[in-house]
Amino acid sequence: MNVPNHLPIFQGLPETELLWLLDHGQTLDLAKGDFLMCEGDPAPRFYITLAGELQITRTIGGQEVVRGTTPPGIMAGEISLLYNTPSQVSVRAIQPSSVLVFDPSAFRQIFAACPVMSARIFQTASDRARGFAINVKQQEKMAALGKLSAGLAHELNNPAAAARRAAQTLAELLPNLQAQTIVLSRLGLPDQQLNDMLTRLHNTGHHAENERPFSALERADLEDEIAAWLDDYCGIEDAWEKAATLADSGFTLAYLQKHVQDTPASQLGPVLSWLNCAHLATHLLEEIEQSVTQISALIGTVKAYTFMDQAPIQPVDIHQGLENTLSMLHNELDNVQIMREYDLTLPIVEARGSELNQVWTSLIDNAIDAMQGHGTLWLITRNENDYVMVEVADSGSGIPDDMLPHIFEPFFTTKGVGAGVGLGLDMVYRIVTQHGGSIDVQSQPGHTRFIVRVPVAFADQPRD
Repeated sequence: MNVPNHLPIFQGLPETELLWLLDHGQTLDLAKGDFLMCEGDPAPRFYITLAGELQITRTIGGQEVVRGTTPPGIMAGEISLLYNTPSQVSVRAIQPSSVLVFDPSAFRQIFAACPVMSARIFQTASDRARGFAINVKQQEKMAALGKLSAGLAHELNNPAAAARRAAQTLAELLPNLQAQTIVLSRLGLPDQQLNDMLTRLHNTGHHAENERPFSALERADLEDEIAAWLDDYCGIEDAWEKAATLADSGFTLAYLQKHVQDTPASQLGPVLSWLNCAHLATHLLEEIEQSVTQISALIGTVKAYTFMDQAPIQPVDIHQGLENTLSMLHNELDNVQIMREYDLTLPIVEARGSELNQVWTSLIDNAIDAMQGHGTLWLITRNENDYVMVEVADSGSGIPDDMLPHIFEPFFTTKGVGAGVGLGLDMVYRIVTQHGGSIDVQSQPGHTRFIVRVPVAFADQPRD
């Protein structure tokens, strides 16, 4: 083979190193579309493109994403070999190509036989790892944001839809209520009866004769009684529809009969129709108020979770942070039993609150994944003198013993291809250590524990 010293990667190499590389590498010719490596391959390879061009792709969120290409003179594959992880990418020729390939054994020998080339590999790996970490960390944040946004959208949708339906119904109801009010005003009802009707309207939701709420069966019987009375005695149109509103408002049949006994038969229809319509409007306004209050509470939770409008370092209530995180992940916790063992003597800590919430989010979300959405989640806190301890444990299948020592390493993931980017726990480790704290993990089938300790007083550590 001709010595490819025209390529930048080989320029300046001692001839002995160049000949060693050519002698210990394998030259492969690839047709357009041929794969050199596939994502998840357990034995990745180091390669240098000699001719043509190869495309690098990675599965992110179930979608294949192009991460770049390797034209002639570019090396690749070194990061997986250096970190001893499966291939993080797929490599495929996009035109007829020629590559110089080194298997893991030959790659390791390079560092003893070719010191100049070794330095170039380390420099390239360092630059790529830094850039890749920044890029993937951003993707991790966006993925977490997407998940939280989806959950928040789900939580907001119900009260927002309820408020919209109530507002639309109220808009349709108001003209009828206005017309019935005019009719009612022309009846010349006694002031006492009008005042009683208004008092009852203002106290809607309370029962006329007692404060005990109706059971479902009692309410159904009450609705039937009122509907039959409205239909037979009062001759009211849509008696069953009006009966539902009056029953919801807490009216009993005895109360209605008592307060209309002196009302002439010709006035019963307008009086009861107005009463029904007014109470329905009140119910709709209450529903709108409850929905808007719920939306406001959710927004308050988001602001507390993100520590919006607060200084980077602030007093942090660990328990509140855990509860805010549970609220943000509420949509994923429907089939998870949450066991809280909170130490009520836990002090307020000085910390970057939003970053600690990222830690709780990552640990709880990983626990949910480990349990496949069904199981028991334990949240335990303890006051340990100058430190607070937070334990997040789950009843999932556990972490295999051979993986346990590596879970905080960059790019390492226990999830399937494309399901995780391998930086979640690395980010957790960085945040905790940058707070001057520590994180430990203990795992066995059915019980995995992540134990975080952070100092009460903020102890900033150098950032990478």
